[in-house]
Amino acid sequence: MLVYITQRLLQGVLVLFLISVFTFFLVNLAPGGPSSLIDFQSTGAQREARIKQYGLDKPVHTRYLSWLGSALRGDLGTSINQGLPVASLLSQRFLKTLQLAAAALLLATVFGIILGVLAALNRNGFIDQIVSVVTTLGMSIPNFWLGIIVILFFSVQMRLLPASGSYTIGAEFSLADRLRHLILPASVLAFSLMPNIVRVTRSALLEVKASDYVRTARAKGLVERAVLWKHTFKNALVPVIAMLGLITTVLFSGSVVIESVFGWAGLGRLAIEAANGRDYPVILGVTMLVGSIVVLVNITVDLLYALVDPRLRHG
Repeated sequence: MLVYITQRLLQGVLVLFLISVFTFFLVNLAPGGPSSLIDFQSTGAQREARIKQYGLDKPVHTRYLSWLGSALRGDLGTSINQGLPVASLLSQRFLKTLQLAAAALLLATVFGIILGVLAALNRNGFIDQIVSVVTTLGMSIPNFWLGIIVILFFSVQMRLLPASGSYTIGAEFSLADRLRHLILPASVLAFSLMPNIVRVTRSALLEVKASDYVRTARAKGLVERAVLWKHTFKNALVPVIAMLGLITTVLFSGSVVIESVFGWAGLGRLAIEAANGRDYPVILGVTMLVGSIVVLVNITVDLLYALVDPRLRHG
């Protein structure tokens, strides 16, 4: 087990290294890269100062090694537009995105597993058809369109929930206020993630229910509830956990749209602001942070396999 963990960690480090190489060279070599920040209408001294400020007088591979060395020490540079350390910006925005992602993942997992179980227990029945319609809508409706619709209904017409932001500006800290601001964006994001969990849960349960050991458990006289929870549901969790790992990585790409629609000041919105403002240190920082999260999630999911499925653990 220890060897396996070590291998996965080394693979994760290699993936992050490749992400840093591709991102840095693409940003620096693509049209409109850091060289476009030089104002050629300024004086020669001003141009020279700006070139040295961004290290543009050095080869791109030298700049990469310098950036990588600083990044390993926790220094991701300074934001061009805001003049603040990139690490500080990322830590502030990451907490916002983490709140949104955790709430959306919790909602998607709970309702996805419940609907998947109900659909499997009522295969081809009325409930199964209703669940199929819900999952189809969740996979078909774009996030930005659904976000606008719920804002118009719940915020503009019903005036039940706030339309944007993560808290009421000028008000004292209140957990209830934070939750009210979180409900709409988290629900919209969860609605797009839930169909994958529903389908995987349903298919996994149906497959396990048809297996030999489940039929043997029924033949021994075990009650249906014990067969369902002790033998069926636990063994069906492995593909569900795999899907949770996949959608966790999708959370951060999906949050870009949601954060823009709902004015949520997270990593996604920071990435859009950095791209629009050509803030290259921030673009690199966001990419590396999201890449690190994806790698850690995948490693965690692989370890959870062994905890849930004894066959993988012994193997």
